[in-house]
Amino acid sequence: MNIPRISTLGLATVILWVVGYAMWLPNFVFEPIPFQLDHSLRGLAVFTLGALLSFAIGRMLNKLEGRADVRTLTGVVAATVFTATAIVAFFEVLVMHVIAPRWGGPTWTNFLEQIPMAWIFVAWMLLYFALLADSKRRDREVRLAQAVTTAIDAQHRLLVQQINPHFLFNALNTVYALVVDGDDTRARRCLLALSAFLRRSIDPDAPREVPLSDELASISNYLEIELTRFGERLHLDESIPPGLLDCRVPALILQPLVENCVKHGLTGHTRQMTIRLSASLEHDKLVLSVEDDGRSPPQDEAWSFGVGLNNVRQRLQLLHGNAAKFTAYARPGGGFISRVHLPKA
Repeated sequence: MNIPRISTLGLATVILWVVGYAMWLPNFVFEPIPFQLDHSLRGLAVFTLGALLSFAIGRMLNKLEGRADVRTLTGVVAATVFTATAIVAFFEVLVMHVIAPRWGGPTWTNFLEQIPMAWIFVAWMLLYFALLADSKRRDREVRLAQAVTTAIDAQHRLLVQQINPHFLFNALNTVYALVVDGDDTRARRCLLALSAFLRRSIDPDAPREVPLSDELASISNYLEIELTRFGERLHLDESIPPGLLDCRVPALILQPLVENCVKHGLTGHTRQMTIRLSASLEHDKLVLSVEDDGRSPPQDEAWSFGVGLNNVRQRLQLLHGNAAKFTAYARPGGGFISRVHLPKA
């Protein structure tokens, strides 16, 4: 554990000894002015020594921190207060009564009169350990915050990686089908889109949040593969105001929603479907909407509790807590509407 923050401890030490000096000065308020000035200057040297001793004690205690038990530390503190008080008392007698004395030579009474100086060292000890306790508390809070951030980041990355395997399996099947059919041009185009999508999604250093424009680029790469797969049966309609393209959104937050549309609206059927992507601001919230006009699955398919949509819910909770909201429900006339409500930075 490091010594309490040196700027705070140093300032507090100086203030403490200045206050002690100010309380000492009135003892000579009724002396003639030349004696007042002489006492003040000599006393300044005494209290300066006390402050320097405090800094030295702080360094010693810092070295003992974590190495000595409570009983040993208590004994050291008591011995230190006694020794420091004795040093200051002897120095005061030396400065006031030995070096160019003007009011008599030194006596034991002069020495005993300085024993109350111990209260400053006791107060400084209390101040030191109070700052040390505060420093430990702050360090614990920092470590806890770092641990929480690391855990959230790890959990978020795990959730992001859940997106890839299922999609990759379908994409490779699509490429395989195109190669078998001899459609090399579309197969190459599909592989290029797959490469671009995976480059964004599996990068271990990728940020948790990206501009909405980057997220839309990932969706374009994803849909390039699905358009190759479904041809004219799948259409995309984007309605994104240019002013919202720089808004930060969780990376790959829309892909599971678009995949959900494809999975339930097109797979296993021959009908056409349009996916509509839109964004808007509602009450200082960025609302991202993914809507399709495909079929609605039977209730027993429990579409709203699939891996993809639960993934979106969990990631929003991790990143924004209750400040974000996710809704998904059947669209009248067929299809789904999924909406992500994000706090706008």
